[in-house]
Amino acid sequence: METVFIVVVIGLLMYIPVIGPYFSLFNTLVHESGHAVIALLTGGKVKSISLFSSTEGVAATHHHQFGLILTSFSGYPFASAVSVLFIYMVEKEWYIGAGISLLVLLGYNLMFWVRNLFGIFWILSILIGTYILWYQNYLGVLEYLIIGISLVLWIQAFFSCWHIFLISFKTPKQAGDASILARLTFIPAQLWGFLFLLQGSLLFLIGWAIWFDMDLLSNWREVVQLW
Repeated sequence: METVFIVVVIGLLMYIPVIGPYFSLFNTLVHESGHAVIALLTGGKVKSISLFSSTEGVAATHHHQFGLILTSFSGYPFASAVSVLFIYMVEKEWYIGAGISLLVLLGYNLMFWVRNLFGIFWILSILIGTYILWYQNYLGVLEYLIIGISLVLWIQAFFSCWHIFLISFKTPKQAGDASILARLTFIPAQLWGFLFLLQGSLLFLIGWAIWFDMDLLSNWREVVQLW
């Protein structure tokens, strides 16, 4: 029951003004970093990443047509996969590994990708706050912070997939990545929204099984019933 309570509390915190958007930006950062990573892997270039107080983000990239399709698709799957990885690390109590991974993600983005003022301020506030906690030897607080951020990544990755799915049906021409993919492939935005939701739901369930220490192979029916 304690773990369920923690998940519910983290989910509710996302709707609190200032605090919710502040921590939701971790998911935005991972999402936009996913676009950037795939752009580089497909021979493209990353011009910049912008993060905004509304929790929205933009990754400006440059590459050929096929790379553009993969890059446009990569944000949601990348965020979902990374969230499951962090859930696995904190469930195994690999707090140092999870913490270093977050610091590397933040530091790399600060040095090479994030270029707008708010995004730079947000990353610096996280890095400075983390340094203060470490310097003051508040290691227990840091562990809880890492757990909280991991849960935020996991929950927000799932919520964002639901959001893009709903938007793709309500306003398909303003559905972010789904709209871009529709223009590039002539496949309806609704289908891309469904694919985002499908992968997000499956990875959310995998994260749920990991967090609640389930055996995915022997207890798959229990996982489906939870969904």
